[in-house]
Amino acid sequence: MTKRVAVLMGGKSSEREVSLNSGKSIVAALKSLGYEVFEIDPSHNLLELLSKSKPDVIYNALHGTYGEDGAIPGLLEVLGIPYTHSGIEASAVGMNKWLTRIMLENCGIKFPEGKKVKVADLLSGIEPMKRPYVIKPISQGSTVGVYIIKDGDPSFADQQSTTPWKYGEEALVEEYIPGQEISTAVISGKAIGSLELKPLSGFYDYESKYTDGKTEHIYPANLPEDIYKESLRFAEIAHNILGCRCVSRSDMRYNPEKCMLYFLEINTHPGFTNLSIVPELAEKNGIPFEKLVSIILADAKLELNAA
Repeated sequence: MTKRVAVLMGGKSSEREVSLNSGKSIVAALKSLGYEVFEIDPSHNLLELLSKSKPDVIYNALHGTYGEDGAIPGLLEVLGIPYTHSGIEASAVGMNKWLTRIMLENCGIKFPEGKKVKVADLLSGIEPMKRPYVIKPISQGSTVGVYIIKDGDPSFADQQSTTPWKYGEEALVEEYIPGQEISTAVISGKAIGSLELKPLSGFYDYESKYTDGKTEHIYPANLPEDIYKESLRFAEIAHNILGCRCVSRSDMRYNPEKCMLYFLEINTHPGFTNLSIVPELAEKNGIPFEKLVSIILADAKLELNAA
């Protein structure tokens, strides 16, 4: 039986603090389940720390770049240490919103109108499409680096003095979808439920996600029955087509005027803080936090040479 578990948490990404909070909750759950647990922050010397702790398995509680984009899974494959969550390919594709879009549109999933653009063009003042639209990094999470450009708003270029872009030479631009924010959890290939998120600010940004009292969570999501079922179907298709392991969360928008559900992105390493959606949906479906952690740990393995 696996007894020595190293929890990777923190890291170098813009989601470091969220990862640390997720990691603390996971560490507490693993200890209560009787495991010998080691907390490892890979912003330091990861190889040295792994060599010292000699874990039987890695619990990957990292979010964002490195931990969620396939880099850490790739390293662990080379080292031969089983790990939780999705493997190299699903992590890399899931982190890249453009690649995710290409794969899932071919499966009949509806996305907002969108395209990949050069940031240099945006900085020159070119309007990439009719307003309102959203500009977002191709490979970031937690709504990091997102600009919503509506009629009357300063342009992307004009906002650089206060919120400078630092996410690469290309960006994803999508039409802005008015309506409801929907998140759906998948566990072991099966969608378990969809939650509606109503941020007090009107925009489900980083602060709204991770500050208690900033967002109302409504379960089940207040959707027409057929749209609710479609949200579950979209999330399952995304999870399985990308080859995700064990757990994922898909984010969508529903426009009630058009009765249309739009897929936005998939998260292969969803948060496990006290405000996170996957643990909440699991709890509401009879899966307490410790049980959810144990399910994910039991799924840990090597992708290329399955253990």
